[in-house]
Amino acid sequence: MILGAAVIAAFFLFLTNFAPGADAAKPGAKLVKVSAPSKMKAGKSYTVTATTKKKSRGKTRAKLTASLSGKTIGKKKFKLGKKGKKKVKFRVKVPSKKASGKYKLVVCLKAGHKTCRKRPVKITGTGTGPTGPTGPTGPTNPTGPTGPTNPTGPTGPTSPTGPSGPTGPDFTPGATTANDTLFPGIGNGGYDALNYDINLDYNPLTNEFNSGTHTTMTAEATQDLSSFSMDFMPATMTISSVKVDGVEVPYTLEDIVLSPDFTFPDAKMVVDLGDSGIEEGTDFNVDVAYSGYVTHTTDPDTSREGWVRACQTGAPSPTNPTCFGSFTVSEPVGAMSWFPSNNVPADKATFDTTTTVPDEILALDDWTALGTGAFVSTVDNGATVTWKWRQDQPTSTYLTTGSVGRYQYAVNTVTDASNGATIPVYDAYDLSATPTQITNMQTAFANESDIINLYSGLFGPYPFDSGGLLGARTTGVGYYLENQGKIHAPSPSIPLAVLAHEYVHQWFGDAVGPSQWSQIWFNEGWAQWGEWYYTSPTEPATQFDDIYANATADDWSIPPGTLDGDAANLFAEFPTYTRAGMMIEGYRQIVGDTKFFAFAKALQTDFAYSTVDAADFTDLALSNSGFSGAQLTLLTDYFQQWLFQPSKPTIVPSDFGP
Repeated sequence: MILGAAVIAAFFLFLTNFAPGADAAKPGAKLVKVSAPSKMKAGKSYTVTATTKKKSRGKTRAKLTASLSGKTIGKKKFKLGKKGKKKVKFRVKVPSKKASGKYKLVVCLKAGHKTCRKRPVKITGTGTGPTGPTGPTGPTNPTGPTGPTNPTGPTGPTSPTGPSGPTGPDFTPGATTANDTLFPGIGNGGYDALNYDINLDYNPLTNEFNSGTHTTMTAEATQDLSSFSMDFMPATMTISSVKVDGVEVPYTLEDIVLSPDFTFPDAKMVVDLGDSGIEEGTDFNVDVAYSGYVTHTTDPDTSREGWVRACQTGAPSPTNPTCFGSFTVSEPVGAMSWFPSNNVPADKATFDTTTTVPDEILALDDWTALGTGAFVSTVDNGATVTWKWRQDQPTSTYLTTGSVGRYQYAVNTVTDASNGATIPVYDAYDLSATPTQITNMQTAFANESDIINLYSGLFGPYPFDSGGLLGARTTGVGYYLENQGKIHAPSPSIPLAVLAHEYVHQWFGDAVGPSQWSQIWFNEGWAQWGEWYYTSPTEPATQFDDIYANATADDWSIPPGTLDGDAANLFAEFPTYTRAGMMIEGYRQIVGDTKFFAFAKALQTDFAYSTVDAADFTDLALSNSGFSGAQLTLLTDYFQQWLFQPSKPTIVPSDFGP
């Protein structure tokens, strides 16, 4: 995130229906399921089964990799021949020094394009410590004489055996919070979300979800569940049913309390499983059907987010006649305004988004319905048109897309020079754009290729199967957002430096994201650094020196690593953006460009489609530095000061010598 003409009908119709580039970008094979033990021991080897699905004929080279907390623990190369599904088994080995705890096993298939799946796994220690020396053998006591044997008494009657009691699982409720330090009521425990299938039947003029709208979450239970919860704030909508594996179940809505001063009302949906329960390791589906007028959420920083009604003037409301469609920008927790989910950045999942909109009489009035990931299809139903999108790479809920509008829409392509991959780029802007705004958007579209290739050279290949930019029109949203693969601007205009900032997020924030919201410095620090670098490779150093010399004591008072525990500080410019970007630039100066860019690429490979926290970041940075002794201690203190000290850091790059 960053703060901050009429069109010929026939031409628009052509562009709207044009999508061969998207089809061409579909992987020839993808990973559809992963089976692995839910419990593993450190130092032991296990078999993982990956199910692949191939749509094309002919042989395809493929590679499977498995990683645990970003560290590769297993690989297998093979060839896919026949069209259809195939199960591939390969071995993984848990590192012997892996600490006990809960982790995510991420398995990725690379077959032209990369698709990944993740499974929760509990690691336990081997339970075998080092064997000590054998002590001396003591003396043997002499054996005494054997006494007489008493006669055996008669055997009594055998009592009948009673029935055995049940030995089933001990079902318990899943946690109703993920214990985020800034948003303590958000998130849920007891399961790992695997996929969301969002189906919207949407009226863009009334901003209502029609009957038939529903979202299905597929998840794996990580404990024996008697109940579980999801984050969903229907507000003015009505929930018509909640079904688990096709069976309707009862639910309640509870408040999410962030602080004594801030509450999301009726935003925690608690699902009661009754006597059935769900056993640990079992995949299950929960389908929630809902309809009605959709409204956004408002966070402690007073920003609008989630499903924001797109209005040309005035505030979003059911009676505002200047509103047309939607603008979805869900950071940090706005996703719960339009679909139920485990609404935390760490629980990534794949997404299918299907949106049905009216088919207008005039082509100029047609609606474009965007979704997360790559274009799959449009289907003309007569009175309506259905758009379908799919994201096969794990995605955080806040990065999803569901924007609908009357857009000038085109499918372009970008070739990533770092690996030769060509991806579709979905570009759109609102038809009400002025000639000046149209020129601005066309300039932005023309620069996407150069921006992607600048950063792929620095950070590694572009991490997703598609890109794109939407210049929408809405009031009351004063920021741009890095929606995964489809950057969102609140008006049909975006500065190139801002576009660069949002594209850096595709690597830092999207592909590799924060483990919880107090780690947002990771997202914005890298994006701020990348925005400076886009201006000039020397600009980050210039900014570091100028800001360090001139920032006030008050600027330094909020540490990026804690944000004083206040959600209202989430997008505070100096700690979240500026100071975090300076810290990253300082590390660049300390270790030099070669090690710095190797570190950036290592973050992308070691934590691909996963999340990091401050310890992950600093541990890798320290290891990558090659330092030892006093230099390593000084670098450790450098990160501690820049992330957590509530005052101006005193350790700077010059302290490390030439």
